[in-house]
Amino acid sequence: MRIIETNNGELIVNGIALSPKQSEIVKHDGNIVVSASAGTGKTRTMVSKIVYDLERNKTHKVIAAITFTIKATQEIRERLIVDATHNFIGTNNTFAIEEVIKPFMKDVYGAEYDVDFDTDYTNNDHKFDTFDEGIELMQSNSTIYSYRPTTQKSFVFELALDIAKKSKACRLFLVAKYFGVYIDEYQDCDGEMHEFFLYLCEKLGIRTFIVGDDKQSIYRWRGAKPELFTSVTKNNSFQHFVLTENHRSSISIQNYSNLLFSYTAPLYRKSENKGEIIVVSKDVTDWASVVINALDTNKSVALLRSANMNTRNGKGGAKECAEELARQGLEIVFIPEAPVEQITTTSAWLYMATARFIMLDSFTEYDFIQEVPAEGDMEKKTVNAVKKRLLKIKTTKDDEKEFTASFGSLLEFFNYPLPEDAHINRLIETVSDTQYAISISENLPLHSSMTLFKSKGLEFDQVIVFFEDYAHGGNISPDHLNNHYVASTRAKNKLILVSTTHTDAGAFIKKLKTEIFANIEIADLLSPAPKAVMQT
Repeated sequence: MRIIETNNGELIVNGIALSPKQSEIVKHDGNIVVSASAGTGKTRTMVSKIVYDLERNKTHKVIAAITFTIKATQEIRERLIVDATHNFIGTNNTFAIEEVIKPFMKDVYGAEYDVDFDTDYTNNDHKFDTFDEGIELMQSNSTIYSYRPTTQKSFVFELALDIAKKSKACRLFLVAKYFGVYIDEYQDCDGEMHEFFLYLCEKLGIRTFIVGDDKQSIYRWRGAKPELFTSVTKNNSFQHFVLTENHRSSISIQNYSNLLFSYTAPLYRKSENKGEIIVVSKDVTDWASVVINALDTNKSVALLRSANMNTRNGKGGAKECAEELARQGLEIVFIPEAPVEQITTTSAWLYMATARFIMLDSFTEYDFIQEVPAEGDMEKKTVNAVKKRLLKIKTTKDDEKEFTASFGSLLEFFNYPLPEDAHINRLIETVSDTQYAISISENLPLHSSMTLFKSKGLEFDQVIVFFEDYAHGGNISPDHLNNHYVASTRAKNKLILVSTTHTDAGAFIKKLKTEIFANIEIADLLSPAPKAVMQT
């Protein structure tokens, strides 16, 4: 049995025992919003809820599990175990495009929009300022583009909501097909996404499950509005649950991260810090050797910075810090951003999967097929047909013309338009440079250095962060705190906070002590430290 309920009412789903609070969430019938702090098992809870609801579904209807990234989509698909063939498991943009825009655009805007639209959100030559301009570009180029950054709006979701409101056929379709929508990482929603999802819930009556954590919102710069998630927690249409039990980090690390925010400060539990948190003194110039001495090199390590290189204070980013640690004898690998990761079209997954097939010996045609979005029609595709095209691409990677033609054949096989020059160039640049193999691999080396944005969703035994990345000119914004929270909570057993000679570090520490921790006893949070390490 996939679901077992124990005598005390707690659930075991797919062999994994849920906590009392997780069990309560999974069994609740109705609209749900879950505030889930880092390490509290939000993905496990969401997947368990999906399994529980699918097992009890006695209708023809299905569910939509919606995430922000293909990687997160794949994680949910792998954890589900149940047959989810006819359900939608994909990204938020793909849901809006495949389930609303493509099939019902013609109902609202006319037969000339009965097109299998492509997407290209990064094309600066076709960005626009008004909704009508976006519609006109769709007609002329059969492509969905995006607003200029200054607009701070999501055209895809603005259009999807417009269609849903105006097309009766669209509304009937969505209500007839879906009994539940499950949305992950809701703190990363922008205003238009939020309006669209609430419309499905409150106007169409589709039961909605939302999970997020405003403390982990690190994408305000691209339009995310964590306050919208907070507003849902206060919405009477939803039952609000809170997950606070961190299953990842030691108590000392939990204390530190909880004390960053006033509303999680009461979760502080008195504990004896046994070296889980170390602050390297701002008076130490040779920070790398001090850090190495504090590490257990037999366990995983991640150095997390706000940028890959050329940080504002000239001390270097993730790349330069990795080089400094390497000079001091630590075997650590810098994880750069591969050019192929910058592609944001609907077919972006195909570029990434192709790069993996070319660069990673362990990535086979079967792995490639597992990357196909769930909404793709793989029943008509065969492994041999995919393998034949992949091998052709791999053998022509040194001939740009042949490579482009071979990759174009694969795109056509999956019903995507031929590649744009900028996108094929990013793919070629990626597969032509062996340094990017580690960037696109699912398996990280034991010791890694990367940006905190790349670390989202990952965990490591030991994490190294720099105070300078979270305070500019002594000012700490909500974004700084969120970034610092995300970076710090990647750590399971040890968090090393580095304060170099730059004055911003001192300002950050001072603010932590005087403004954030002012009325909370933290003497045991950072214990008396060894030489070259300070207690804040």
